[in-house]
Amino acid sequence: MGFAAEQLRDKALAALEEAAEQSRRGAIERNKALAFALAYLWAFAGGERGMFVWFWRSVSDPNDIGRSQNVNASLNGIYRALGLARR
Repeated sequence: MGFAAEQLRDKALAALEEAAEQSRRGAIERNKALAFALAYLWAFAGGERGMFVWFWRSVSDPNDIGRSQNVNASLNGIYRALGLARR
């Protein structure tokens, strides 16, 4: 029993959505789990890594308005890089 690539992709996206939600309440501490989810999704997308780096940097931004806008925009870009629509 294992996970299909799409299932792992969806779990990694769920981790990013969770981090995005937490970042709405304040800057969050970046950790290895978040780094792994971003790296996995970047490898899965097979393209530029700019949106992934932008998300990584944005979640810990101390500026509330900038953090919220940048996290949302970069996460939308990650979904586009994966060829998915964000719900």
